[in-house]
Amino acid sequence: MLTWQQWMNKSQASMTAARNSLMAEDLAAAVSRAYFAAFQAVTGILIKRGDKPNPATGNWGHTGTQNQFTVLIRQIRSKQRRLRQARQHFRNLYLARPYADYGDDSIFTTNTVEQLVRQAGQVVSLMQRLIEDGDI
Repeated sequence: MLTWQQWMNKSQASMTAARNSLMAEDLAAAVSRAYFAAFQAVTGILIKRGDKPNPATGNWGHTGTQNQFTVLIRQIRSKQRRLRQARQHFRNLYLARPYADYGDDSIFTTNTVEQLVRQAGQVVSLMQRLIEDGDI
């Protein structure tokens, strides 16, 4: 199993890939990488907290990570407002990714994808901040 730091490193690499894909106007790839940047950052935080992946599958599922993030928000009061906003961003990315990876990606406009990449960056930054501030 990867360490929390390895997940955070993957998150940074995915953010870079999302921004590069956006600049190259590969909108579907930008959405997919933006989602995974947020997913990897949240997974890193959950591992740092001591959470374990689903024992039935042995991995961090997308729905499970969404649910565990909600639990995390309830437990960290100092940044609860920002965490709720990050939760909404993470949810937006979660809903957009299937269209980018498996569906009709023509629904994405440059403006929409710029917003999703920005939201992913906010999630990643907040997860980093939780570590830096000692909240996790």
